[in-house]
Amino acid sequence: MRQKRISADSVREVLEKNPFEKLSNIVFRILEEAILSSELSPGERLNVAKIAGELEVSATPVREAIDQLCTKGLVRVEQKGDGKYSNYYVFDISNASVKNLFVARKSIEGAAAYLCAEQNWRVDLDKLGSLAEEFQRMMRAVVEGTVNKDKLTGSRLDIRFHKLLINATENEFLISMYGAIEKMVEYMSIRTFRFNTLGQNTERLLQIGNQHVSIYHAIKLGFPELARTAMDKHIDMCANSCLQNRGC
Repeated sequence: MRQKRISADSVREVLEKNPFEKLSNIVFRILEEAILSSELSPGERLNVAKIAGELEVSATPVREAIDQLCTKGLVRVEQKGDGKYSNYYVFDISNASVKNLFVARKSIEGAAAYLCAEQNWRVDLDKLGSLAEEFQRMMRAVVEGTVNKDKLTGSRLDIRFHKLLINATENEFLISMYGAIEKMVEYMSIRTFRFNTLGQNTERLLQIGNQHVSIYHAIKLGFPELARTAMDKHIDMCANSCLQNRGC
């Protein structure tokens, strides 16, 4: 456990702000952040006792947090022997699963983009445009070297943009389906951003930034098919970025 986020300081910082915060929730957020940021590597075994020692908490909130991560799909569990003991591992996603995830994203988010353009009065267009332009500016700044290559900041702008569109549909089934893959989408967004920044793929970074703006304009102008096509193109590019390198 060499990751800087896995430390007792993280727990103390939260408790200073809210002494009544449940320990298992704090541990969950710490571990979730470490997984999503790749500070805990895919396939890495989670040692409950070691994590508890580094966070200076008992094993119980750590187990509860890991159980939550299992529910979210970010940790997988393997039963040992007679089933009394379990081993926990950070999830690792195969090429086939990456492809399936992005197929699901295209189905859900392509439909969301279409519906948002068809009924764009439901969409907070000012906020959507602001998120698209901020993301585009950040991609340009990364390419120009005028901003730190913060994969979490970049991916969070990306995630907020997509989540706004999903919620704006007001379609409970689309929202529910997206919720089922949301953590995986967040993970892959971070990995895509990391792969493109570390790989110095400047052209792709600019394209991804521009695609958010294209989706926004199609929705604002009320062109459903154009919005769906722009979203599909964007998701295809993100999928290809990940599949080109299994280090992503």
